[in-house]
Amino acid sequence: MTIKAVLRRGRIEPLEPLPTEWADGQELIIEQPEAAALSEPQLVEWAREIEAIAAQIPAEEHDRFLKALEENEAESKESVRRAWGLP
Repeated sequence: MTIKAVLRRGRIEPLEPLPTEWADGQELIIEQPEAAALSEPQLVEWAREIEAIAAQIPAEEHDRFLKALEENEAESKESVRRAWGLP
């Protein structure tokens, strides 16, 4: 069971009622949460920022990057073929 809580002045304070089956003094395991997911407006703003930044990259750089990815994939496939003894 997961209970949301906050840390205030060195104390863990639950944000919702604790289960009635939990006993006073019972040992609990507290884990730091993963990074919070972005809200939809935050995600939309982030996407706009990324698109604006990407638009500043010259087309030649995009092409050069895509060519490098293709070359890397071809080299990787060839390496696996050799390792597996395939033609």
